[in-house]
Amino acid sequence: MKDDKMKIEQRLQNMKKFYIKAGELIDKLPDAIPEKTRSMLKDTILGDKDLKRLMEGIDSHRPPRIFLIGRTGVGKSSMINALCGSYVAGVSDTKSCTEGAQIYECKDGDRVLMEILDTRGIAESESLDDKVTAEEMLIEQINEFSPDVAIFMLNCTHRDDVNTDVEFLKKVSKEYAKVNKLQLPIVVVINKCDEMAPSRFKNPVEYPENKINKINEVVQYYKGIIVKNGLKIDNIIAVSSLIDWQTPDGMEIDVDSIKNLPKYDIDNLQIAFDGRYGIEELLDILEEAILDFEAQMGLRMASRLNEVVKRLAKHLNNIFSGISATVALTPIPVSDIYILLIIQSMLVCLIASLSGRDISLDTGKEFIFSMGGIAGAGYVFRLIAQQASKFLNAIFIGSGSAVSSGIAYIGTSAIGKAAIAYYIENKTMDEAKKQFEKAKQEHNKS
Repeated sequence: MKDDKMKIEQRLQNMKKFYIKAGELIDKLPDAIPEKTRSMLKDTILGDKDLKRLMEGIDSHRPPRIFLIGRTGVGKSSMINALCGSYVAGVSDTKSCTEGAQIYECKDGDRVLMEILDTRGIAESESLDDKVTAEEMLIEQINEFSPDVAIFMLNCTHRDDVNTDVEFLKKVSKEYAKVNKLQLPIVVVINKCDEMAPSRFKNPVEYPENKINKINEVVQYYKGIIVKNGLKIDNIIAVSSLIDWQTPDGMEIDVDSIKNLPKYDIDNLQIAFDGRYGIEELLDILEEAILDFEAQMGLRMASRLNEVVKRLAKHLNNIFSGISATVALTPIPVSDIYILLIIQSMLVCLIASLSGRDISLDTGKEFIFSMGGIAGAGYVFRLIAQQASKFLNAIFIGSGSAVSSGIAYIGTSAIGKAAIAYYIENKTMDEAKKQFEKAKQEHNKS
């Protein structure tokens, strides 16, 4: 798995720095910021449970161990490549590639992101001798690997032997629980949904409605069999792990020919066509199914880092928007304009730090000004209205604060979304401005 922006380790360190910087920014706030506001910022941001848990995960995570089980032909090797987003497992259109149990490692440089145990297909393993059955050997391999979650793979277009496979997995699950004193989470993955009719549509964005309906029907069909046979599962999903590959110089190559390439070319294969369907949703399901906190965080850090950063930035934006709304409720006619500017500048600084950029409060202010925020011409009139509304409180208690609070929330949220677009999503300044205006309009409509 490769991160084309920067190494994963660096991204993780940036996230740690962000948390440290939040505390430092609060401690260095200008004296004009009331102590009550300082305390609220510190308690709300540094006391946030989700942020704390994420920071714990950065310091304490490990590669998740995923066990793949299914018959030959369901696309286990392709699934490994789809989960990793890179070519790590031998794939063939014509024959089984997995001779025995094998552990694949998804890596970023030397860093192991994910460990995946691939076994020989169900009912295809051979016993070591007369005293050890193939099933016993497979169960022993699983227990030795101690997976965090099992992926039970089925084929979207081939429905034979499902009952037999379910019975076998029930036995595996029972033996695992006996040895490890806990239930093995099982996620059922129905692969190769790209082959459902009309099969000519391979790009997920082009799937017609009738194809999606057929895929959903298959999910319900398999779910019925699984429930009927009494196999306890955490979730079930249909996916496509279809990926076409090309060499570093851009030459597309079929999967049967990859093995003939030099090692350098194999190690550096690139995606020529991405036909993956449902993989992001599958990763969400796996993250939820994994019980071990360190393994769960490891999956986040391995395959979801960009999403984690975006999620964190959005969560941060919600926190600061709420703080701005609270500050705006304070019946002080002028001073909260300055306080809001500082709060919004902090938000911009922290979002920037998530992207690896270390900027000052002054730079954060400049970003806000460039958006047409607090210092922008159009926004000044809103601020005048905001402050004027507070005077209404003298006559009608609470009437002005509601208006003021709403304006503060909308303005901060719009600034945060613009900062996410610019710093996290690498949009241009003009695109960030458009996001700022769009966010304000959406809030006003709602």
